[in-house]
Amino acid sequence: MKHVALAVALGFSALLTAPAFAANETKDVTVTINLTPKCEISTPGALTFAYDSFQTGASTATGGAFTVKCTNSLPFKVGFDSTATPSTTKTVAAGASNLQLGYSLGLSGTPTGTGNGTTAVNLSVTGTMGAGQSGTCATGTGCTSNETHALYVVY
Repeated sequence: MKHVALAVALGFSALLTAPAFAANETKDVTVTINLTPKCEISTPGALTFAYDSFQTGASTATGGAFTVKCTNSLPFKVGFDSTATPSTTKTVAAGASNLQLGYSLGLSGTPTGTGNGTTAVNLSVTGTMGAGQSGTCATGTGCTSNETHALYVVY
């Protein structure tokens, strides 16, 4: 009986200590990421000229600040048209202006660069109105005109 008990005990312990065999298999998961790079341009602040008819010196506009932020490593150019190399200046002839005052626009800062994905580039639209112009205004208290010009970021 001792032999039977010992055989049962040894058999039971063999079941408890038997190695477990687990099967393993691995597969790779493919992750596809589609990134559409872009640039964002903030709305430029209004550019304001103060001008008196026939004034002897040129008038410099105030305002015009804006920012450009682009995807990391994406090259960009800012200008007044949407060509591959946009113009960084624009001249408005007196005849094309609502108040018949000619002026020119430009950009301050560096209007070309490469985005870093985090920091916006600070730029400004600048303006100069030449001296000695009459203008057109039918009131004695002054006239105001708002003119809109497109600003592009090309990337």
